[in-house]
Amino acid sequence: MRFVRHRAAWALLPVAVLSGCGLGGPDEYELGESSVQAEVGEEFVLSAPVSLAMGENWYITSPDPDSGVVRSTGTDEERGDDSGPQGASEGTYHFRFEAVGKGTTKIRLIQCPYTACTGGGDMGGPVVPSPVPSGSPTPDAEDRAKIHTYTVTVK
Repeated sequence: MRFVRHRAAWALLPVAVLSGCGLGGPDEYELGESSVQAEVGEEFVLSAPVSLAMGENWYITSPDPDSGVVRSTGTDEERGDDSGPQGASEGTYHFRFEAVGKGTTKIRLIQCPYTACTGGGDMGGPVVPSPVPSGSPTPDAEDRAKIHTYTVTVK
């Protein structure tokens, strides 16, 4: 009888282990994608590769996504191999969201190379492309700071 109880416990072990490890996790969407499909309560991640050595940063830019459709649950940064002489040169930014209500909204991410954007952070307000100083060549600010738009549909 003791052997039977132990065998039953061992049979349940894989189920317990797999249910606690979050296999699958939230769906992740990269820059090559522009459409996100989710259901209410579902979490998803938008990811953007960065060159950390070049001082690139990614931010959510205006207009803000509809808070009745999605809400931000945070951001994090994944660094690549940092064994080089100047540390990690490549990484990935992750923007985490939860689908909170049915509808469609847009989430805009802006890539800002060093000094290419203003606002946000301690300055408050949206992150936007910086104006070009007078006397400098005048590339369009939108070209200097890349913007990627995701259309999110929550069902």
